[in-house]
Amino acid sequence: MERLKKKFLDDESVVCNATKVTDFRHIQIMRFHLNIANGWPGYEVEQKNPKYKNLYSAVQIVLNQFCMSAGIKYLILNLDRSFFELGHMMITSLMGFVAFARILSTLPQRTKYRNLAASFLTKLHLLFFKDSSEYAMKTYKKVHFISQIFTMCVTLQMFAGIALFNCIPMWNNYASGKYKHRVLYNSTFDHTLYLAVPVLKIYTHMEAYVIGWIYNWVMSYLCSVAFCMLDLYLNLTIFNIWGHFQILLNDLATFPLPAAEVISLKNNRNANAIAEMYSEEESKQIHKKLKHCIDYHRFIKHWTNEMSEAFGPILLVSYTFYQVSGCLLLLECSQMTTAALMRYLPLTIILFQQLIVASVIIELIGSTSEKLKDAVYGLPWQYMDTKNRRIVCIFLHNVQEPIQVKALGVLNVGVTTMATVLKTSLSYFTFLRSI
Repeated sequence: MERLKKKFLDDESVVCNATKVTDFRHIQIMRFHLNIANGWPGYEVEQKNPKYKNLYSAVQIVLNQFCMSAGIKYLILNLDRSFFELGHMMITSLMGFVAFARILSTLPQRTKYRNLAASFLTKLHLLFFKDSSEYAMKTYKKVHFISQIFTMCVTLQMFAGIALFNCIPMWNNYASGKYKHRVLYNSTFDHTLYLAVPVLKIYTHMEAYVIGWIYNWVMSYLCSVAFCMLDLYLNLTIFNIWGHFQILLNDLATFPLPAAEVISLKNNRNANAIAEMYSEEESKQIHKKLKHCIDYHRFIKHWTNEMSEAFGPILLVSYTFYQVSGCLLLLECSQMTTAALMRYLPLTIILFQQLIVASVIIELIGSTSEKLKDAVYGLPWQYMDTKNRRIVCIFLHNVQEPIQVKALGVLNVGVTTMATVLKTSLSYFTFLRSI
């Protein structure tokens, strides 16, 4: 256990002494996979301009479009089959469309995504704020540990999904003895993806089957990277934004009180009124601290909005996909056969788990920013002078509206949206089962 921990998790010295975000192991894992998918902002972060980056993007787009067009053609040529048989290609075609949308969102020409990724790795990460206070260091270590564990879970889940998705058809071919023949006459090879490519004869000839098998594994990996690694990058960004909120809330909760200075005030009746107030020097310090908190809040809000703009199209396409594919996957699992459950139940669990986890993590921003209203109102404004009280009033007005991640600036993303997607998928599933 200690050996695995040392191999996959950063030790205390790396966490405390790191100078770059790319020194962390979980960032290196994400960078490795995103580099293959040409989604890593290498030039913006490391000033390394990878050769043939446009060619990488073009190859991915060609592979993706070939897969989608050949899959749709297969559906059209086999419309006479049952819906359960065609459902598999409907699901994979939808996944291909989502992967295509994500490839377009991470192209080298997509400056919003590239600039956000570079800002996260060079400005937004808690590494650059850990020395501001003891609580900031504590929050930084907590977020770092969560990020490491989450990255390992997502990576393991990604490879497990790829293996299950591709090995089940291989096992079916092996169990039925199809690998014993170089050419099949009365049956066909099972594939992960069913494509209309009659020239290659991937369903009847062993040599052509091997080519299709390699292509299926490659496309499964690229599609998984588009799904899992981009979601991982989004989630790591949200973890750090949540950490910034925690630091801001702590700054507000530990706002200094005035020294025990008593001043005498005379009212209109010449009676003395006793009140504790900040001294003139303390008021200057309070003014600076208020300014810091307001600027910090603006900083968090700015990067949340930048993240919404960069990932808005991806989130909208993803939630639409979860709604449609969730219905289809439930319909496939409803056959309740061993083959159907082995093939579709793991994929159903993974997709619904991704929807739930992503929504809950995104909800962290909204639920945590809700606490700012009470935190700002709880400031010791009664001890401040008029100038600082006005600043607190403006600050209180600014935090009334919670900060939310939005898809295309319209749809609030979070637990409520997740519940709506799940409810709609179940409704469509019930309707289709009744037909």
